[in-house]
Amino acid sequence: MRMLSAVGYSVQPAVYDPRQGVNVMMCDHTCMPSIEVIWAEGGQTPLSNMLKTRDALVYHLCYSADNVPNALADMAKLGLRITSVGEPKPAVLFGGDLVSFYLVHGFGLIELIHAGSAIR
Repeated sequence: MRMLSAVGYSVQPAVYDPRQGVNVMMCDHTCMPSIEVIWAEGGQTPLSNMLKTRDALVYHLCYSADNVPNALADMAKLGLRITSVGEPKPAVLFGGDLVSFYLVHGFGLIELIHAGSAIR
């Protein structure tokens, strides 16, 4: 957090997401991409195995899509091989909008926010 603050990011309050089992905090910048900082509350989480050998890492990029099935189809048309990593889940940090994770072969993990999907 010190590094992000030092380079001009504003750090938002942390929230706990019980469905994901992690704490999340958004860091915003006036001209740089937003960064979501994630850490485990304890116990086994999707982060546990990744953090066994390191204390911090950038492990995925996140995009927002109005129509996730169309976005995935467009990526497939470009020749990208995409594998779903799990079912979409509501995310506290994104106002209850669903989020889903995909492995893009040859690139890595991405998260897709299903924009506008929250039940209001």
